[in-house]
Amino acid sequence: MLVTSFLEKSLIFQNLMKSAEPLHIDIQGIEYRGTIESFSENNLIVHMSSPFIGDMDGTVKVNFKFHNNYHYFETTGQQIEGSRLSLLVPERINKNILRRYERVYTLGKVFLKLKIMIQSDKSSFRSSGLLDERVIYREAKSPRPAVDKILTGIRHLVSEFAQIIQIKVFKPDQKFTLEEQLLRETKKIFLIYDSYADSIKERRFSENGVMTVRRAYEYMIERGDPRKAAEGKLLDLLQLKRNRKIFSECFIPLMLEGEAVGYIRLINDVAYHRSIKPSMALRTLEYGRILVEALVKYDYFRLDSGEAHQIPVVNLSAGGLLFRLEDPRIRGFIILHTVLQMSIRCPGRIIQARGVVYRIDKEASEYGLKFQEINEEDINYIDNMVKNRIPL
Repeated sequence: MLVTSFLEKSLIFQNLMKSAEPLHIDIQGIEYRGTIESFSENNLIVHMSSPFIGDMDGTVKVNFKFHNNYHYFETTGQQIEGSRLSLLVPERINKNILRRYERVYTLGKVFLKLKIMIQSDKSSFRSSGLLDERVIYREAKSPRPAVDKILTGIRHLVSEFAQIIQIKVFKPDQKFTLEEQLLRETKKIFLIYDSYADSIKERRFSENGVMTVRRAYEYMIERGDPRKAAEGKLLDLLQLKRNRKIFSECFIPLMLEGEAVGYIRLINDVAYHRSIKPSMALRTLEYGRILVEALVKYDYFRLDSGEAHQIPVVNLSAGGLLFRLEDPRIRGFIILHTVLQMSIRCPGRIIQARGVVYRIDKEASEYGLKFQEINEEDINYIDNMVKNRIPL
């Protein structure tokens, strides 16, 4: 559906301005957030919540929610001063109404390939008093980040409380240590505060995202490990740390779409004799999120599947689709509200669309998706297939 009249567009922009509902603005592949300051018949003045990175090429994509419907348009923009942007009011705004659609069964006839879209907001580092935090924020937001600069910044920041920093990304079919197993399964920070004082009897910390030796013991019991075996593994682990003269050690997960894909490891030895505190570990977790975003944009992680349109579409409608995905590696990255960019191969047409996952049936390996962005012509094509005007 299209919004073309100035009266309706004016009503939308006026409500967005009053409610301070954010606009999501894509500039050269980087997504920014902004709010409308004022508007006229020809222009929108938008205040951006973060500074621009690089130069503008004039063309931007804008999307927002209004009355529970998804709206989007393309236009031209010009930076005015600082973080303010002037956007030309578009001739039309695309409107994806959230309603029930009639579906057509397409299994074996329609296929797709997809790419997982990484979107994250690191605004806490944008105006940080620390230079390194501001640098790694700017780098992570660039289309092709300088990962070495981000790593250098992280190393400098954690050097205040950790002697050694190591970064590891998990490989397929690798063997995992006990610490790595616990981190992958719980998706929590695993912290040995003091290898000489930690035990399976003392809880020590209350932070939900931090797992101590005691919590590790409780988790291993919950997953079905025999008490003696769990106790023996953890006591052996503490003894191993002492033998290696490790005083305090921390494993911080690198999280990607709900899964731990690696970790940052912090180590202090006996001579340094300084414990890594939970607050320090949680701060490092934030640095890890920025690092993962940069690695994805750098194409270190390949988060797409269905090359040559191999993923079967179970059913299709003008509002969304249901697809079946068997690839276990990609399945682990798709959680509720994950945004996917898709290429859908129908019998007589290839449709480009963007949507969000709203339902997951793990047993059937099926994922329900609602369209966010799709051309009006493609909606009409799907509607004609549903009504048997176009044969499958």
